[in-house]
Amino acid sequence: MGNILIAEDDADTRWVIKAALESGRHACAAAASGAEALSLAESLTFDAVVLDMMLGDSDGLSVLEKLKKEDPGLPVVILTGHANVQTAVKAMKLGALDYLIKPFSNEELLLIIEKAVRERRLKREFEALRSHVKRAHGAEPVFGSSREIKSTAGLARQVAATDLTVILSGPSGSGKEVWAREIHRLSSRGDSPFVALDCGALPENLVESELFGYERGAFTGADRRKPGLFEVAFGGTLFLDEIGNLTTATQAKLLRVLEERKIRHLGGKKDIPTDARVIVASNSDLPACIKAGTFREDLYHRLNQFTLRVPSLSERKEDIPVLAALFLREAEKLVNKKIESISDSALAALSAYPWPGNVRELRNVIVRAALLSGGEILPSHLGLGGAQALAAKVPAAAPENFDLKASLRQSRAETERRLITAALSAAGGNKVKAAKLLSIDRKALYDKIKTYSL
Repeated sequence: MGNILIAEDDADTRWVIKAALESGRHACAAAASGAEALSLAESLTFDAVVLDMMLGDSDGLSVLEKLKKEDPGLPVVILTGHANVQTAVKAMKLGALDYLIKPFSNEELLLIIEKAVRERRLKREFEALRSHVKRAHGAEPVFGSSREIKSTAGLARQVAATDLTVILSGPSGSGKEVWAREIHRLSSRGDSPFVALDCGALPENLVESELFGYERGAFTGADRRKPGLFEVAFGGTLFLDEIGNLTTATQAKLLRVLEERKIRHLGGKKDIPTDARVIVASNSDLPACIKAGTFREDLYHRLNQFTLRVPSLSERKEDIPVLAALFLREAEKLVNKKIESISDSALAALSAYPWPGNVRELRNVIVRAALLSGGEILPSHLGLGGAQALAAKVPAAAPENFDLKASLRQSRAETERRLITAALSAAGGNKVKAAKLLSIDRKALYDKIKTYSL
């Protein structure tokens, strides 16, 4: 379904075309003259135009030329009551998508319009993805067989079957945008655009123009009319990442759009209907932001029709070997060489590491290791502390001496030695500063240095 402009001076024909297109679930705006059609095209965004060759006040070809000059990608279907090869050729040269001779069937018109809307959406999606290619490139694939990831996938499938607004929560780097794409892919909107915006990546004054679009002359540098992402995502999904970064003023406007399902361009005077499913994500705790006064409670409740929590990588460590193998295949293309395998010791080190950067960090570690590796990835290639990180996590063998008090004394001594060494290093060898870091007096530190022969 799309937004269609009908430019036809005959009232009966105009009504018939409108009824036919609306039966195909298209939204229509009708104009009885060329001037009215051009005015509507200037103030609203359309997916296609049905244009009569002969309008009361102007020639259809001149209207076509003006429409294509303003929006070269706009599909225009020409209607005429007289077959004229020369006129048809001229219309095609001016950029018309098709040429229909009256009388024509509703089915024929619907087929052409649906094709035009589909192609228009594909072009828009391509432009949107190209504009946000860095975000798309950094997204992690949904992959794994852990209980946590299977549970998340099951919930994603359930909510995808609805049109509910979704909040994705989870730590940075866990793959929230990918889950948004997965929900979109599984939904009835999967063939329509998926458009993503990082609300924290743009300056405050640009977020609204990106979301809602603007008219020519709306502000300095606005030399053309630009559709907002709500329009680009018409029929599809709009993903707003880091929504907690929106100002309260923008939050109020977003709430109004979600409630009324229409937007208004910056500098515009007319409302534009929207049909985009909204999915949002935030690393911050939105209820805490509400208490702090930085996030609107009414917007939160409007968005929170369903919340999906994305697990951190540390919660799904059994997925690490599979993810690492997947990222290794990607890394081979980036570094342009063949890597035979990831060694067992390297896999053990990967599993032992806490992964504060989650799946995104794992991908980067594998790329770095592939670059450094000569054929097999070893712990030393990972940059995670190598064998030391692994040794810190590998369970110790059963002790020969089961004396609990002696074992505790030994463990305490090892801990003290490690902490004192670290404190001395952090203090640059200054014992006074090291003592302060350890919260002990200088004499006690001297005694322990002597005891442990540091």
